[in-house]
Amino acid sequence: MNTVCLKKLEFDRVAHYAAQLCLSTMGQDRLLAAVPYVERALLLEELERVLELKNLLEGGASLPFSYLPDTRLFLKKLEVLESYLEPEELQDIYHLLFSSVQLRKFMFLNRDVYPLLNDFTIRIWLEKSLQTAIRRIIDEQGRVKDTASDALLMIRRELNGSRELIRRKMERLVRRCQENGWLMEDTVAIKNGRLTLALRVEYKYKIAGYIQDYSGSGQTVFIEPAETLEISNRIQDLEISERREIERILKEISNEIRLEIENVRHNENVLGEFDAIYARARFAVETKSVLPGIAQGQLLRIIKGFHPWLMISHRHKEVIPLDLELEEGDQVLVISGPNAGGKSVAMKTAGLLCCMLGYGYLLPCSESSVFPLFSNIFIEIGDDQSIENDLSTFSSHLSEIKKILDLAGGRDLVLIDELCAGTDVEEGGAIARMVIEELLSRKTKTIVTTHLGELKAYANEREGVVNGAMEFNRAVLVPTFRFIKGLPGNSFAFAMMQRMGFPASMVDRASEFMQGERIGLDRMLDDLSRLLEENRTLKEHLREKKADLEEREFSLRNKEAALAEKQRELKLGASREMQKEVEYARKQIKEILSEVKNTPADEKKVQEARKKLALKKQEANNSESSLLAETDAAVQVDRTIREGDLVRILDTSTSGEVESVNAESVVVRCGNFRLTTSLKNLEKTSKTQVKKILKTPELKEQKGSWTAITGDIESTRVDLRGLNGDEAIMKIERFLDTMRLNRIHSVTIVHGKGTGSLRQRTAEFLQQHRYIKSFRLGEWSEGGAGVTVVELE
Repeated sequence: MNTVCLKKLEFDRVAHYAAQLCLSTMGQDRLLAAVPYVERALLLEELERVLELKNLLEGGASLPFSYLPDTRLFLKKLEVLESYLEPEELQDIYHLLFSSVQLRKFMFLNRDVYPLLNDFTIRIWLEKSLQTAIRRIIDEQGRVKDTASDALLMIRRELNGSRELIRRKMERLVRRCQENGWLMEDTVAIKNGRLTLALRVEYKYKIAGYIQDYSGSGQTVFIEPAETLEISNRIQDLEISERREIERILKEISNEIRLEIENVRHNENVLGEFDAIYARARFAVETKSVLPGIAQGQLLRIIKGFHPWLMISHRHKEVIPLDLELEEGDQVLVISGPNAGGKSVAMKTAGLLCCMLGYGYLLPCSESSVFPLFSNIFIEIGDDQSIENDLSTFSSHLSEIKKILDLAGGRDLVLIDELCAGTDVEEGGAIARMVIEELLSRKTKTIVTTHLGELKAYANEREGVVNGAMEFNRAVLVPTFRFIKGLPGNSFAFAMMQRMGFPASMVDRASEFMQGERIGLDRMLDDLSRLLEENRTLKEHLREKKADLEEREFSLRNKEAALAEKQRELKLGASREMQKEVEYARKQIKEILSEVKNTPADEKKVQEARKKLALKKQEANNSESSLLAETDAAVQVDRTIREGDLVRILDTSTSGEVESVNAESVVVRCGNFRLTTSLKNLEKTSKTQVKKILKTPELKEQKGSWTAITGDIESTRVDLRGLNGDEAIMKIERFLDTMRLNRIHSVTIVHGKGTGSLRQRTAEFLQQHRYIKSFRLGEWSEGGAGVTVVELE
């Protein structure tokens, strides 16, 4: 794909923006020099690596470094024998090696969560001896240590002593000159690398020494005192010795690096590649991008697809998503519609998303979207009139089309804006049909925009070619920027005249010049567009009404069930009070028996009391049986339960889907469990409300027999980001039950950092859960405060 096409698609803007998200110039250069993938398997592997890193960033985890040094020039420098690296260059080499090791360790510790990134970084060279050697001679500020060698240590000790000695001498001389008023300045000045006194010129012979310089005005003379000359010479000699020893040390360590230069360069390349992945992951986080499906053939299905550059440049404005689908047999799409209605943007959005996918970017669209992998994308868009080559707009347009037809094949995508416009309508239409026929014969996926009525009619009749329109809101005379497949679009030129403020008489006069058949066609398209808009509005209204009715139905059933439950509780409460009376009477009888067991008269009283007790007990039992029967009758509301119905299990907050129904029992699927119970224990519920109460039941006795549904565990990690508090708790509950059933004892809950509300809600739930042994926030290598690590009993 050539740079001109990339620029026309605005991919260059996307790539340069993503490059700014890199941690190093190595990553930036690699990202901007990338070539598109041609093999689907390799592309999918790269996209999954980007997705893993995106998930890592969204999970609140941080990489073990915040920048990566660019060491390419340093390694190139070492290719010359006898060359050596300066201390600051060695410091960058050290940081490169250190970052390599830290990244490798980090990914290895998180290999279960990020397996592809672990496989990617396992290539890193982990030898630490070179790091140790560099750190032995270079400190954290990039300076050569005194202990880099014994000789350097001795030199610097003597050097420091000599400097201290000359400092004291100069301080004594300054005080003497100050007392006599000889100084122009009260500080020691350095001239020609020597320490001097700034004397007034008239006192220059008051101090024995050597004149090193004069001030610009000639009023100040800089004299090096004679008594410091010997020490200054010794310091200069020691500094030369220090530089020579440092040079020897730097050559020695540079030779060690030179021996491992290929390994160092290998790590440099791995980190550069990783940085490019990191930038694309950060770009995906910013644009809320996902991994779509990648088609084996040429199916193109864009669902809620956004133009990424519009998302970035219009952050605080609404960007209309694109829904566009071209089946395998839909080779050519002809988009028509109003001027400034979004035809070109729709075409460019589709092209840019396909282009980005090929370069390993996640896409800002729904995960249900599907994209083919194109070998090349060709685009002809805009006014390319060339004065230099003496080409008109149309000539330039034809020239670009000729180039496309010379190169396009069956695995390519062709995008042409305003196909064959700018010339005679009939001739332009004929050429346009020829171009489409040629691309059809090559099975080249093609999207074109047009205002040509002949091309719209051709697309309606030709197999493999489909029409598409950009919607227009006639009520307010503005385009909606929504794409509609299957219908040609009206240009709405007269409506645009009205919107631009043309007098009605001019609009009417212009319309009179149109041919009758064309007027009829435009009116038909107008009517169809209006009907589609009304149909979409009606469907949306019906969906809202249906949801509202389901909500009301569910609310009424809940009230009915609550009323029945209240009645049951009241009657059971009365029964319990009666039972207490029975127990009290029995206690009294026992007391009487113990007191009068040897008295005949009292024995008679005892018999009477026993009869009274038996009577009361029978009354209580009859009351309770009657109450339960009435309660069962009260809850027999809407028992018409069939296979596939969504139901709630009474006396619980558990819901599920009915799998089978027979005369005696019902089997209900609840998360990872199946419950076999009776009809009287169930109540139908709505699709709207089941999302609010659906949860996997706790492993305790309820009305029926539970059967666990076990299976392969995809992950010991659950992601709650994007959920509200109630949804998160339900998901945690189902997840923990599944882990317990499969005897998994250590799991991770990802809630992100954010405001901390989801983390707090998770902690409150875990504190009350009966099967939790312990829980804690993650270590930095596990995701830090963005995750909670849980130990199950």
